[in-house]
Amino acid sequence: MHPSTRSFKGSRVPVTPNQVSTYDHSGALHPQRKVYSVGALAFNNRTYSNLHDENRPSSRITASPAVPSPLNHQNQGAEQEKVTEKIVFTESPSAPGVPIVYRLPEDKAANPDRLNLDRRRLTVCPILEGEENVRLLNFQHNSITKIQHLSSLRRLIFLDLYDNKIEEIIGINTLSSLRVLMLGKNRITKIENLSNLHKLDVLDLHGNQIRELENLSHLSELRVLNLAGNMLTKACNFLGLASLTELNLRRNKIQYVAELDHLPKLLRLFLSYNDIRSFESIRCLANSPSLQELALDGNPFTAETSYKQIIIDQLVHLRLLDLKKITDDERRMASIVVRKEEEKRRESTKVEVLKERRKLAIQNAEREWKQGNAGATYENGLSYFTEVDGDTLRLYGRGALETLEKNLPNNVSTISQIYFKFIPFDIITPHFPKLRTRFPSLQGLTFSFASINSLKQLNALSSVRRLEFLIISAEGNRVTNLSLWKYYLLYRLSHFSLRKINDVDVGMADVILAEQLFGSVGNTIVTNSDISRILSLLPDVRRKQVLNYCDTIEQKRHGNKQTDDRKKLILSAEQKNRPTGVEPINLASLTYTPSTVRPRSGGNKSLAQDNMLATTQILVEDAVSGAIAKHQKLLSLERIWSIVLKDIIRSALEEYQNLDYVIDNALANLNNPSQPSQ
Repeated sequence: MHPSTRSFKGSRVPVTPNQVSTYDHSGALHPQRKVYSVGALAFNNRTYSNLHDENRPSSRITASPAVPSPLNHQNQGAEQEKVTEKIVFTESPSAPGVPIVYRLPEDKAANPDRLNLDRRRLTVCPILEGEENVRLLNFQHNSITKIQHLSSLRRLIFLDLYDNKIEEIIGINTLSSLRVLMLGKNRITKIENLSNLHKLDVLDLHGNQIRELENLSHLSELRVLNLAGNMLTKACNFLGLASLTELNLRRNKIQYVAELDHLPKLLRLFLSYNDIRSFESIRCLANSPSLQELALDGNPFTAETSYKQIIIDQLVHLRLLDLKKITDDERRMASIVVRKEEEKRRESTKVEVLKERRKLAIQNAEREWKQGNAGATYENGLSYFTEVDGDTLRLYGRGALETLEKNLPNNVSTISQIYFKFIPFDIITPHFPKLRTRFPSLQGLTFSFASINSLKQLNALSSVRRLEFLIISAEGNRVTNLSLWKYYLLYRLSHFSLRKINDVDVGMADVILAEQLFGSVGNTIVTNSDISRILSLLPDVRRKQVLNYCDTIEQKRHGNKQTDDRKKLILSAEQKNRPTGVEPINLASLTYTPSTVRPRSGGNKSLAQDNMLATTQILVEDAVSGAIAKHQKLLSLERIWSIVLKDIIRSALEEYQNLDYVIDNALANLNNPSQPSQ
């Protein structure tokens, strides 16, 4: 049947569309909207979702001047003055407290299909005596707590219970002809007991305490649904509402919307003043085949600068946004803005993916470092990660060391610090000699979870050739538990002129104390080394210079014959004219060869080298132990020195006060040395 000829089934009163003019809440005139007339009452087909709501988005219900409309309360008092209809209230003897309503025969004959009982101070629904033909019933602005006594109204199509105290939807199952149900501004907490209202066209439940959308899927003819001003946190369960054209969900706590793209006739959706924070929360609207009007004002999402452009670009059928018409220029601009935003989003996604990869790789590197299972495979990614952060190159995991051999970052000239984490120090050591060449601006190194556990490992840092600062964190480096590790590092790298260790400035007093504590270590090793060992510690060019100098001196003294004091001569020649920054031989004697790169013992030469390493290790350990003992004695002396000094001063003052006695006692001791002093 064509919409212009539709009628309510079972109704003797024809329902025909009329062209009327209506006004929305902003005062704009909307001519030629379709309304359906029931007797003298006309109610608008444009919307019922906002009847009684202070935020009405669209048109209103209209009624004949002679009859007060139960739906328009702004002029209710003035319209009541025009009412000539008289209502008689009595009380049923069989049901004490329940009123019975009668109308005079002439009033009932004049308006047989409607009954207006608004503002009657009713607390219960009265028994409607002889009103079986009523089609429109108005109970607005009373104090009714329960819906009852309506089972006889089988022809009722319009029931208005706005502004009462109803807590649950009951007592209407028999009203199978009902088309409009107005239950706004009550105390309802749940949508229920609507299973027999298959013809329902308008359902108004605004201003209640409903927390969940439910029990609506069978209302296939429902066109208007108003749930504004409730306590909803999500909008879903709309499947089955095939005829729904308008949905009002204003002033709830909705955070996301779903299934609205399955409503083929939805034209108007009002979501103002909820908790929608992004377009993702309402993305289903982009797939709506019919949505033309949308209100989202008052949501956090609308604070975004590109909010309007995103909505316009994604919802291609939309004509009105937040009660404002969308122009063609706005659509073109929205397309441009959204494209740019999409590019930003893609970049942001790349960053997020990289962050996740970084996180997983570092976790795997930590696991590998703890377990020591180099080369293990992990289901969730690699076990190493490399990144450049400003002027810092950060390396996590053993595999990241490949960066030092190949795939160098483009800005190597600006790298001033290299950060090693979850990489064993012995694995890093072979790469030290190449760092200065590959990173000419290198100033410092940082080691975290690097398994630096002994002082001798610090010797390997000398091959970097020049550093201004060094950081060895306490995490994963047991060497930091030794009280003198910083002083040993200062002594071993004294030719570097380190400025900071672990972000603490190095002073001249620190350098002097380091020399006092460990100066004898290198000298002892050199003294106990043979000439070949000493010469092997010198760079090639420097070694040639020293040998030439020694040969010249020996020729002058003894001809071509080498003397027994050649070792002393070599040491003396090494000290003379040493270039600035060149490592002294006593420091060069303190070396470290990681176990991962030491050659296996084989032959007399390898055996001799092993013996030399063992001897050197013993000498270093003895020297370090002596330095530690000496340092501990100094610390102990510092702790008790103030007490000792006080005792000395006190004794001196006591002797000064008894000077004569002290002198006599001293003379007596001189005369009689065998007697003890008193």
